[in-house]
Amino acid sequence: MKLIIKIITTIVLLSAISMSVVFFQMDSYAEVILNNTFIPSEKNITEINQDKDFNDNLELSTNSFYDYSENSIDKNGFYLRIDKIGLFKMIIKNVDPRVKEEYTNSWNFGISHGKFTSTPDKIGLTYLFAHAIGDKSLAESKNAWFSNLDQLTNNDQIIVYYMGVKYYYEVSLIQAVSPKATAFYTGASVVPMIRMQYCGPPTGSLDSRILVDALLISQEKI
Repeated sequence: MKLIIKIITTIVLLSAISMSVVFFQMDSYAEVILNNTFIPSEKNITEINQDKDFNDNLELSTNSFYDYSENSIDKNGFYLRIDKIGLFKMIIKNVDPRVKEEYTNSWNFGISHGKFTSTPDKIGLTYLFAHAIGDKSLAESKNAWFSNLDQLTNNDQIIVYYMGVKYYYEVSLIQAVSPKATAFYTGASVVPMIRMQYCGPPTGSLDSRILVDALLISQEKI
């Protein structure tokens, strides 16, 4: 009996050590290869390839935080509205955060939606990101649309318009993370939510990132 227990204990220990090695290798691989992003699944790639491209007919670039009103938007478009900080911008869909030219160009028109992440009509995490700088007087001219997100606090309202529906969110969590914390860039969530990312603290610093999470509260057709 003692021999059987010893054998079982040995097997369990060897299995635990093997799993630890595998997870360590996966984490190391992610940090080196993913370059602060994540591996998209084949399913996500297929969905994106089949999805309508919202970026073919971008409007002229603007240097204003508040480009739209609810009456002037394309009802089937994609927009972010935060009244507390006077922000109403188009969201550019499926922007690849690994390609600097792609995401910086998207900021000429609005807020970037992270490629391979979810959209408001699905259960999942819709990832939004934009430039931010500490000198707020230069924010508009630098297309730094998330420069004023540092004014947000828990329970503040966030509104997203997507495909004819108006989604209401409330800020639930604000946290600073390392730029190497790749797992935060994801479309996975058991509840519908958005995550907004900008550089800081302090706002504009490249030493860390600030993530503002907001949970879906309600929605209505427009």
